[in-house]
Amino acid sequence: MQNETKEKTNDNKKEALVTSPYLNYSPQVLPRHPEPEYIFLEGAGSKKRGRFEMCFIEIGAWYTMGATIGAARGLHHGMKIVALDKQTRTYNRTQLINSVLKHGGDLSNRFGTIFVYYSVFGIILEETRRDKDDIYNSIIAGTSAGLLYKSTSGLRNCGIGGLIGFGLTMMYNLISSKCTIIEKLKKITIHPENR
Repeated sequence: MQNETKEKTNDNKKEALVTSPYLNYSPQVLPRHPEPEYIFLEGAGSKKRGRFEMCFIEIGAWYTMGATIGAARGLHHGMKIVALDKQTRTYNRTQLINSVLKHGGDLSNRFGTIFVYYSVFGIILEETRRDKDDIYNSIIAGTSAGLLYKSTSGLRNCGIGGLIGFGLTMMYNLISSKCTIIEKLKKITIHPENR
């Protein structure tokens, strides 16, 4: 019984490697690479995604995060309104849906816009600093994004937006590159001549 099942699995493996009559190729001919394959320009040098390629993923992620947080906030706000109004089911359902969609769209647009500014400033800084991608680009981009986002609200709000952007990017960089920052601080404070 076991021999029969082993023979059947071996026959299935052989059948899987047979040339496809539709595509007219053998699967054994195709190379098998364990690493991900991306399309790069010839002579690009680096085999990793740059800041420009990553910004689209990050903008989409932050937009989705804003929509999720906004929808939760809208659901909470809508539930409070529904509890106070004591209206019909149809009216309550409409009120709840309107609140979720209004708050979700509002917050997702805010998050998306701020992160577009952050990405644009980050790409500009990376290009002007000759492909140096370090924490300084991130901190300057976050501060600039906060300043630009609140620039139409007056000078005081613009400064507050810049401080919030600076604080958030500084906190992110401290968390994500904790070891690198600690090593740099040790190098500067303990061995200042080796800068």
